Amino acid sequence: MKIKYLRLLDKYLGFLLNLILAVFKRFSGKGDFSDTQEAGKILIIKFWGFGSIILAYDFFQVIRKKFPSAHICALTLRQNRPAFEIAGLFDEIIDIDIKNLAHFGVDILKIISYLRKKSFDISFELEFTSRFSSAVSYLINARRRIGFQYDGVWRGDCFTDALHFREDAKLKDSYLNMAGLVKKDIDVFPQPLNLNIANGQKIIVDNLLKAESLEGVSPIVGFNINASELCLLRRWPKEYFVILAEELVKLYSAHIIFIGSKDDFGYVESAISLMRSGQKTNAHNFSGRVSLAGLAYLMTKFKLFISNDSGPLHLAAYLKIPSISFFGPETPLIYGPDGKSDTVFYKKLNCSPCIRVQNYKHGRCINNHSCLRQVEPSIVLNEIKRKKLL
Repeated sequence: MKIKYLRLLDKYLGFLLNLILAVFKRFSGKGDFSDTQEAGKILIIKFWGFGSIILAYDFFQVIRKKFPSAHICALTLRQNRPAFEIAGLFDEIIDIDIKNLAHFGVDILKIISYLRKKSFDISFELEFTSRFSSAVSYLINARRRIGFQYDGVWRGDCFTDALHFREDAKLKDSYLNMAGLVKKDIDVFPQPLNLNIANGQKIIVDNLLKAESLEGVSPIVGFNINASELCLLRRWPKEYFVILAEELVKLYSAHIIFIGSKDDFGYVESAISLMRSGQKTNAHNFSGRVSLAGLAYLMTKFKLFISNDSGPLHLAAYLKIPSISFFGPETPLIYGPDGKSDTVFYKKLNCSPCIRVQNYKHGRCINNHSCLRQVEPSIVLNEIKRKKLL
């Protein structure tokens, strides 16, 4: 099912569903429990955004630390299941397939019925625009339901505890604030997780590197020229990536590994085809060739990772891989990495950001992509030289 149709369904049918639930709650006289301090069963709901799931890793960790004996279940979309699996913190992961609308409708009803029977003590709903997910949170009927409310997007009266979503705070901090509603003494400085990467995935990556004659090669620079279907506006111009790749090969004899999903393979190939023949031999298309766990392992081979604002950027930042990223349509105030080894380019034009919580992250460019086009390859290259990143 295409993203634009899902957005429309969520905006209009989701609104109607939340309205029905709000009326039902008002007249049913059903009470809520908002003082649960201990919990034997916890549900975490996060459907959209592989990158946002990575940004929630600290939140997952503190919940597990403060409720060590609890049964913690995650509910997500099928394509995002691997992001929960490699965290290694969940007792149960349930996923929903959204490829077919008819199957989706039947599956979600079965899942809601199954989860209601579990009688969760607490549910955390980590979306901030989705009306569908807030309704699901209510219907699952946890004793305490915690989620975000945002002034520009009405999400019904589905939560026992609603945390105001801030557009001037890092998303990972907002998630930790949500955890603090349950446990005031939560440690907000968790140590990075040792991601759950099977040896088989490491072998696959090592064999790929061997096949591409990349064993022991340095420096290897990772390139992510893609952005998810949620918003392609976030892509730094393809030709800029090409120019930068050529310069890195010329100046540093770098090998460039382009990463991406299976669907990104053609877009990456079109970029590599634009490179001069002398530099093209140092470009390698790994799109769709490794799993998420494999990508996490592959990133440990990178000297530097250069990426659009997207999920792989957040994974690299979590792994402390030095990164360069490009923002403009979306604000780095919420999503930008802030580690000492991270460099964020953001021009902060009058029209930026055009992707906002209140418009369902559905931007429309009116300035010919100026926010990203003004970050020219020479600017990025000079920063690499200045910081001695290679």
